[in-house]
Amino acid sequence: MRLRGLAWNRRSVLFKWLVSYISVLFVPIVISGIIYTGTWHVVESEVNRANESVLKQIEQGMDSHLSGIERLGVEMALSKPLSAFIDVAQPLSDSDIYDIVGISNDLKTYKMANTYIEQIYVYYKNSDTVVSARDRGTSRDLFAVIGTEDNWGAQEWEAFFNKRYVQEYLPITITENGRVSKGVMYAKSMILANQDQPGAVLMFVVKESTLLAGAFGDSRSTVAIMDKSNRLVASTGADLPAGVSVERMQGKSGFFYEGKGDGRLAVSYTTSENAGWKYLSLVPAEIFDEKMQLVKNLIYLSLGLSILVGGLVTFLSVRRNYSPVGALVRNLMSQSGVTFETGIDEYRYVQSAFNNTLDEKERMGQRLERHRSAIRAHFLQGLLKGTAELQDSAQEALEAHGIHPVSPEFAVVIFSVEHYGKFADDGHNHTKPQKQKLVHFIIMNVAEEVAGIRHQGFAVEADNTQACIINFRNGEERDLPGMIQEIRSFMEEHYHVTMTVAASGIHEHPEGIGKAYLEARAALEYRLVLGGGRVIRYEELPRLEQTEQATRYYFPLHVEQQLINFVKSGDYARSKSLLDEIIEANLSGALPVPLAKCLMFDLIGTLLKTLDETGSAGKTAFMEQADPVKQLISCETMEEMRRQTDEVLQQVCQSIQEEHSRQSSHLSREIMEYVKAHYQDGELNVSAIGDIFKLTPSYLSKQFKAQTGEALPDYINKTRMEEAKRLLREQGCSVAETASKVGYADLNTFTRIFKKYEGITPGKYKDIQISGE
Repeated sequence: MRLRGLAWNRRSVLFKWLVSYISVLFVPIVISGIIYTGTWHVVESEVNRANESVLKQIEQGMDSHLSGIERLGVEMALSKPLSAFIDVAQPLSDSDIYDIVGISNDLKTYKMANTYIEQIYVYYKNSDTVVSARDRGTSRDLFAVIGTEDNWGAQEWEAFFNKRYVQEYLPITITENGRVSKGVMYAKSMILANQDQPGAVLMFVVKESTLLAGAFGDSRSTVAIMDKSNRLVASTGADLPAGVSVERMQGKSGFFYEGKGDGRLAVSYTTSENAGWKYLSLVPAEIFDEKMQLVKNLIYLSLGLSILVGGLVTFLSVRRNYSPVGALVRNLMSQSGVTFETGIDEYRYVQSAFNNTLDEKERMGQRLERHRSAIRAHFLQGLLKGTAELQDSAQEALEAHGIHPVSPEFAVVIFSVEHYGKFADDGHNHTKPQKQKLVHFIIMNVAEEVAGIRHQGFAVEADNTQACIINFRNGEERDLPGMIQEIRSFMEEHYHVTMTVAASGIHEHPEGIGKAYLEARAALEYRLVLGGGRVIRYEELPRLEQTEQATRYYFPLHVEQQLINFVKSGDYARSKSLLDEIIEANLSGALPVPLAKCLMFDLIGTLLKTLDETGSAGKTAFMEQADPVKQLISCETMEEMRRQTDEVLQQVCQSIQEEHSRQSSHLSREIMEYVKAHYQDGELNVSAIGDIFKLTPSYLSKQFKAQTGEALPDYINKTRMEEAKRLLREQGCSVAETASKVGYADLNTFTRIFKKYEGITPGKYKDIQISGE
């Protein structure tokens, strides 16, 4: 076929296909559907009309019965013979039994006048007596005859009858002579003059068969009655079919379909305006299908002929119209570059679109090549953090990013710059961001080159550090420490750059790179304890089983009190000695990094708290200028934290000493001299000293504290403790003798105060001194 003819057919392809499909298939199908739908609605309307007629009859009959029951309930509730028995209590007398016979006869009369009522009961709560038209009994006898679908027990029934006022319908089951039938019970409380009396309840029982007396129709359909609480009261079937939606029954009456497949139902319903009960007719949809079978057959025949004829016409049309489509496909496949004449714009458009697609693919390839390094870096970061997608094939994922592993063994090395050397702007390691990036770039290149001599290295930025994934080559020595040392030496010799290097262990397979990175990060974090500018290998860290035992650090209360006392006195030498002992006692073991940080913050807190207790006037200026907490947070190693803590201690002691010297006076010196001269007196206290100096105890204590920074009772105790230590150490006195000589009549009081200030008992102190000699 020539190209000119091909172009004309091409322009008419869409039109011919639309005309052939719509005219041949769509029109007859739509017509058949309309006929079928109209016929279905006619049949549906007829069946629904018949169902509504049945439901109306049942509704009218039930409304009449229910109204009669409610009127009868009002009449009986006002009956004096029935009400007279309310106050009777157990045990029943002969007169009471005679009254019960009269009540039973009255109930027979009411029942005979209302034949649709199966039975009438009166339950007198006070005497627990149930009277019916046949006999009398107790509430348990009643509960044995009537029941609920929820199988109420005596407790539920009692709760029901003990309501303040009962007036409602309740679906029940009736057990007579071993046979169980369904029904509904109308319960109504009798009107009482005194509302505090137990009262009585009237019960009218109507059987299910009476309720459905007017129901008839197809044996496969179901008629059901539901009360206004949507509880099933009666049904011609065993139960309401599953899946029937009560929420859809909102109006006065209606019709809808429920369910799918063979269980599909046509549901008609009407709602009583008087009682609020719903009357349902559930007809299987297959009944409609039976009535529609002939119409279905005719429509199926029509559709079959339409599809057959339409299919033939469609086949001929498609065959005739396929020529331009085939030519287009062949042209796209062969890329022949045929130039079409005027009037074939659609084909030229398709051709241009195809060529544009190829051009776009080429441009995307070029952009991908330009961004390959960034994509590779992102992938390497994902490998380190365990977020890279390696589910299908790890080897293929690595090779897709230009990474060709030479073995399944990997390790991770992290570099953290401590000093930027030649790139630092001044001696304080302040470096511009551009220079920092340059140093990081140099480190990553040097790491890749050194690792590439025998193995493979892939460097990338990760979490503000430089990381290098090392892939060990089979048959080569795995000298990871040697490679790290070579990298550090190169950076120090050429650029004077100091680094902390953290190395992981060796792991199998690319999936182990994430674990290796976590190990390297853990090793780098230990820089806080070991200090910066060194190589930290994960294998050299304390094992997990060691660190798990260190769940707290050593800084007990008595040691903290000793430190506070030394600082309060402004004794920097003794304070620093004790502070160093505390830190060494903790760091000598495998103390985890988080606990080490907590210890240093705890020590800083103790120093600041002591400064606050002394009432030093320079505290505010010290906090504003030094800001010790902020300085401690900025420390990166434990050594820096120790230096910062020592500076804070020195400044606190200096501030306290200056405060003491500034506030010292003649009064404080006289008091101190008097205490040193009379510490042996057991009656020495603040009141006695106040009497000597003609001052009140409170004023004396306040002045002494303001001038010395120390409470007067503490100074008395400390003076006695110093003399006690001298007696124990130099004269070898016993504990009891020492206590007496320093003014303590009670040995327990002396021991307690000695331990408070010295951290140990006097006996243990003496033993230590003897063993030391």
